[in-house]
Amino acid sequence: MSQASLSEDRHPHLPATDLNQVQRDILDKTPFVGFLGLTVSLSERAFSCHMTFREEHIGNPLLRTFHGGIVASLGETSAALYLVHELNLDDEPQCSSMTMDYLRPAFAGQLRAQPRIVRSGKRLVVVSVEIFLDARLVATGRYIYSRQSPRSQ
Repeated sequence: MSQASLSEDRHPHLPATDLNQVQRDILDKTPFVGFLGLTVSLSERAFSCHMTFREEHIGNPLLRTFHGGIVASLGETSAALYLVHELNLDDEPQCSSMTMDYLRPAFAGQLRAQPRIVRSGKRLVVVSVEIFLDARLVATGRYIYSRQSPRSQ
């Protein structure tokens, strides 16, 4: 299987038919997203991204925790995917500002990022992302994006 191919093996939580082309491009054509190993879960009630710990993600080898940059990248990527989904965007949104609060160590395991739009104005969109390890909140992020035009119907 090539790095750029979309398959149910690589994204078991989300069939290809549920992804729009922009989301497929983000997941399949961005090498860093492949490095993270993200999966997306989408239901009528919730959108979330998941990432399982790999040795390449290590921040502290003694404690076996995720690196803070990996956690922030999970948050930013899930926020971008969520905006494409919610605002029906034609292009990958560009983050202009981000703030991360690390609340506790993110030990080896599976992280879950849950984004939500805080404010959607004429020029800016603010997205908050909560990142959990199991049921424990480990980090929160706030991402600010420039407003883009929706896809033509």
